[in-house]
Amino acid sequence: MNNLNKRKKRSSLYCTTIGEYRPKFIFKSVSGGNLFTVKKLKEMHMYVEKKKQGLNSYAQVWSVCSFVAALSNTTCQNLNQADLTYASGVLQTCSKYFHDDDLKECPPSVGDCSGNGIPQVCCSHGAVYKILNYLADKGFYGKNNPSTQMKYSMVMLSSSYSQTEAVRFFKSEFEGLSTIQVGEVELIGLDFDAAFKLFNSYMLSDSIYFLVAIIFILVIMFLYLRSIAVTFATLFNILFSVVIAYFFYNIVFQVPFFPFMNAMSFLLLVAVGADDVFVFYDLWLDGKKTNPESSLEENLVYTIRHAGLSILVTSLTTASAFFANLSNKITSIKLFGIFSGICILVNFIIVMTWTPAIIIASEKGWKRFCHNSNQCCVLSKYWDKFQNTLTKMSEFVYGKMLPIVVNKLWFVWILVFLAVGIAGTVFVFYKPGLKRPSSKDLQLFPDSHLFTKYDKFKGNFKFKSTTDNEIGFSLYWGPVNEDNGNHLNPDDLGTVSFESFDMSSQAAQSFMLNQCDQMMNDSFLNEQYRNGAYNPVCFPKAMKLLLTLKNCHFTASNGAIVDISPCCNQPSFPVAPDVYKKCTILSAVAGEVLGTPVNTSLLSADQLTQLKKISQAVRSQSYFGVPWFDTTGHLKAYQISGLTSSPFIELYDTMDTFYANLHSFRNRHLAGSPSGLSNGWVGVTYNYGNFYDLQKSMYIGTYQSFGITLGVALVVKFITTLNVMLTFYALLTMTLSVFTTIGCLVLLGWELNILESVAISLAVGLSIDFSIHYSVAYRLLTENCRSKRVEKTVSLIGSAVTMAALTTFVAGASLMGAHILAYLQLGTFLMLVMVFSWLFATLFFMSLCRIIGPLGNVGQIPFSISGWKKCIKSNRKSKSNSFYLTDQDENNSDLNTAEYHNKIVPDHDEI
Repeated sequence: MNNLNKRKKRSSLYCTTIGEYRPKFIFKSVSGGNLFTVKKLKEMHMYVEKKKQGLNSYAQVWSVCSFVAALSNTTCQNLNQADLTYASGVLQTCSKYFHDDDLKECPPSVGDCSGNGIPQVCCSHGAVYKILNYLADKGFYGKNNPSTQMKYSMVMLSSSYSQTEAVRFFKSEFEGLSTIQVGEVELIGLDFDAAFKLFNSYMLSDSIYFLVAIIFILVIMFLYLRSIAVTFATLFNILFSVVIAYFFYNIVFQVPFFPFMNAMSFLLLVAVGADDVFVFYDLWLDGKKTNPESSLEENLVYTIRHAGLSILVTSLTTASAFFANLSNKITSIKLFGIFSGICILVNFIIVMTWTPAIIIASEKGWKRFCHNSNQCCVLSKYWDKFQNTLTKMSEFVYGKMLPIVVNKLWFVWILVFLAVGIAGTVFVFYKPGLKRPSSKDLQLFPDSHLFTKYDKFKGNFKFKSTTDNEIGFSLYWGPVNEDNGNHLNPDDLGTVSFESFDMSSQAAQSFMLNQCDQMMNDSFLNEQYRNGAYNPVCFPKAMKLLLTLKNCHFTASNGAIVDISPCCNQPSFPVAPDVYKKCTILSAVAGEVLGTPVNTSLLSADQLTQLKKISQAVRSQSYFGVPWFDTTGHLKAYQISGLTSSPFIELYDTMDTFYANLHSFRNRHLAGSPSGLSNGWVGVTYNYGNFYDLQKSMYIGTYQSFGITLGVALVVKFITTLNVMLTFYALLTMTLSVFTTIGCLVLLGWELNILESVAISLAVGLSIDFSIHYSVAYRLLTENCRSKRVEKTVSLIGSAVTMAALTTFVAGASLMGAHILAYLQLGTFLMLVMVFSWLFATLFFMSLCRIIGPLGNVGQIPFSISGWKKCIKSNRKSKSNSFYLTDQDENNSDLNTAEYHNKIVPDHDEI
């Protein structure tokens, strides 16, 4: 009696429905061998049995071990080889019933099989179903290629928990671990249904890395700028930029949705904003050094005239890289582009207004402090010594060493970076190639994270496999195939709009009736569906049966006679259009008992009762086509649905072929359709098309954004210098740098997801900045010797470019300790793009200038606004007071910077 009670208790326990939303552990063998051994089954079960104490000690452990033991009426702890051999025989015998969908997770009564001819043991405890569906990989006694080798096994807990408890349990037991070895098995994946809760937790804790990045950047800025006021002014520049940008984003443009990605704009702005300040302050110091007697106001004018152009151009190229993402159909990418682009433009305005004011105020404040304070001399002494040390180091690196490296080894750098750039291009476009997303699951954590690894391995289990599910399709008439919602608000789904279509014409009636058989015999449909396994009945056929019924009178429950004329006893089919229209809703309601979605408010209870009786006479199965009516009884839409023969697969190429076949199916069956039915369109059901749409939109949108950014950068660069040669060199440098960066990301295993898409277009904006700084400085110099120009360019602007690259690199490096994948990817991207941008701009671009850089007006497009105006007025060619170099300017290589500035800076009406 005791054994019987225990057996009943175990039966009740094991016939609980497992379901998906429970803590799950995935194991594999350390040696890669078979998990279906007594020792390994026990090790997996006992490990989870021990770990559950930290979550809920009363939870039951569901594993292959526990269900194999249940088949032998024992426990997992007492499992032996004989029990395992017996279970293998049961699985081999019963697996075919499982794959034919004859087994249930829990039979109606424990140990009783409701199916005909199914051995009782196949239903015992629901063990066979649970092992093959949930706990063993789908290849274990699989349908097509059955194997007795179990590669992966899942262990579950019987109770689900709150996400807060699950996050606490994960952090205490598994945080920082990628695999856990337990004897001969290892834990390779976890799922507590708490990934987003953990993500939100890490968002708060990982924000410390943003603070670390800001601190490092401020320290670097202070060491370079040697001004506390300017350093903190830059920080406030960024804060003001974000606040003002949010005002425009949310209040002015009224964008209601603020995605997580927008938060990363702050770090990007810190890095990019420091670049502008470095350039501005470098030229401020250069003006003071060149003209020590000039007033602060005069030096400010000099700095703005020289630095303003470079900062404007780099701001425009970077902002255009963000705004180019508006061409992408992914909402979060659009919004990130809008917000970040606004931030960059606002930051430019603040840098050109707020920063100069702070610089002048700090200069005047320092002088006043020194004049009134006895400590000034002491402070000034140490401060000057510190500044002189940094100045000497900078002059040695950028005034001597780096120019020698470029001027002497230019041929080496050109060959090396051409080879590196070409290799990067091969990596991006050929092999291994930039791939589309391979999983529809949003990856929140790195590949080594146990939650991410669960998503990777879960497809090996039948209950998580999508390849066993055929894709459904629907043909629609009536609804317009458009998204009229707010594309900047993912919560706004828009409204359904309708267009007219006509099923009532005699030509349409005949056409739709013929399509019933033609579609049902099309090989594109699922074989079982075509063979009648799902018993579909075509709606036009049901209409014909109804219209040709001889009896038009039915007795209602109250004894009254209901007459359905003229929807019956028609002499022939097709019928008159007005009769078909009137009878469409009657036929549809006749099938309402079987779930056809119609409006029955127009019919009396007696009419509905009688029409349901008609339904039994007309058909006993579901419709292949479904009509949809509005509240007034008018036909608004018609839908034909079915199952295709294609399983859902996440691979883009396979799904792309499926969609091509799907549209071919539509075109094939609508060819020759009457005019009222020619506008039907096709789609897939159950969101099977969402991931394909994401892959396609991501791929197309990324290259569109890249092309737009590249075009804008090219135009802006050309306008900046109006020099064809410098524009081409900068374009070549940027292109090779971008493809080298992306090539490295491809080698790191990146796929074309949301952040990667943004990174590709952003790489253009960030990569061209340094080339612009160098080319503007090179063009404005007067030396008629290329090596001298290169030396002067590197000396003048090289330190600012290096500091800009360093601050952005440090910002990226600071994020490498984060837990969130997006932060890690952003950090990796910033480091790579800065390293390659600096190397290509400093060594490759300047080497090109060293050997074939333009001198004088070579490659220059002469243009002057004032000259253009005079030409319009006088209708003759006039001499332009352009700011470009003349031959005489080229010969006056001894002009100092201030004299040269006064000579070449244009009037207010010139570019």
